[in-house]
Parts: sequence; structure tokens; C-alpha cells
Amino acid sequence: MVDDETKSESEVPGDTPSTSLGSDRYDVSKLVGGKDDGAGFNQFDPVLSTTGFLSRRFGILGGLAVFAGLAFVEGREIWKGLDDATPLEGGGTITTPDGLKITEVLIGKSGSTPLPGYIIGLRAVVKIGDQVIYETAVGEKPVAFKYGQRPFQNIICEGVEEGIKGMRVGGKRVLDVPADLAPPGVKLPPGVPLTFEIELTEVLSGYF
Repeated sequence: MVDDETKSESEVPGDTPSTSLGSDRYDVSKLVGGKDDGAGFNQFDPVLSTTGFLSRRFGILGGLAVFAGLAFVEGREIWKGLDDATPLEGGGTITTPDGLKITEVLIGKSGSTPLPGYIIGLRAVVKIGDQVIYETAVGEKPVAFKYGQRPFQNIICEGVEEGIKGMRVGGKRVLDVPADLAPPGVKLPPGVPLTFEIELTEVLSGYF
């Protein structure tokens, strides 16, 4: 009995060594917000702070209302970004190895780019120097053709097909087409290109 009492007295709570990396060595209360805020709480997060306050003040519905409001606002911004198909300003000019000069006026952001077999719709103003030889009239249906189809239809030629590569609906380009890429039978003065002012209106994978 004496030995048992002596043993009980010697086993004072807290004297037993701990196998964990004791909290007395590392005070993490300030990193996680202390015991009152719950494990993992970030006291510097204004959203969590606000929702936590509202939850305590108005119950869980108050906290949920904040999340619902944030989701609504963020959702509108995301949808606006996806829905905004306004073309971007271009301005760059390149000349291909075969002599085609391409000036980017507007960069379209909507839909696909032309691929072989796709149905392409475009409006065009075609000029030799200052003389207009063709123009898609206001209210007139766009020029439509199948990309990659031979022989070419309407005013379409090799220079136009090459010049609209990579375009999207809403895009505009000016194409200075040399004689070698112009429609057959078109007579151009020496050194004068056939100029196409192109606006892409449709890119469809087929008729529906």
C-alpha cells in the first residue's frame, strides 16, 4: 500500500514526457487565429472574417448570403468575359513569301477559324488601285464559299483563301493580292495588286 501511494504521488499530471513536437515550443495560435477561431482559420482573410461575423450575428444564413452575393458578382464578370465578342484593334502588316500583303485591321474573337470544307461568309470591297470593281452592298447577303474548294467561286481566289487563314468572325483584313494569286482573267497593271477589304461574317462547319 505504501509503495502504491508513493507511486501515485510521484505520477503528477504533466510530468510524463510527450512524444509530440510540443505546443510549448511552437506557438502557432497567431498563425491560425487562436483557439477561438477554429483550426485552420486565417484571420487575415476578409471574406472569412465577414462571413464569420455574420454567421455569429445573424446565423448561418448571413454567412451564406455573403457567399451567394460573391458568386453572383464573380459569375457576372466571368460570363461578361465569355460573352464579349467585340473585335480587338489590329494594325500589324505582314508579307508572305509569295507576295501577299496582309494588314490586320480588326481581330475577331468569335467562333472558329476557316478550315478545309468549312462554309465561309464574308463581305468584301475589291479594288484595282483606286477603282472599285466589286463591293458587297449594304443589306446584301455576304459572299459564301466552301473553303478549299476548286475551282474558286465568285470573287474568291487563292490570295483570299490564304489571306483569311486564322481569322475569326468580326475580323477585318486588307489583302493586297499579287497577280499570281489573283482570280484567273483579271488583268492587273504591272506592280499594282488586287486589293480586298475583307470582313469575315461566318465560319460554319457545314450547312444546317
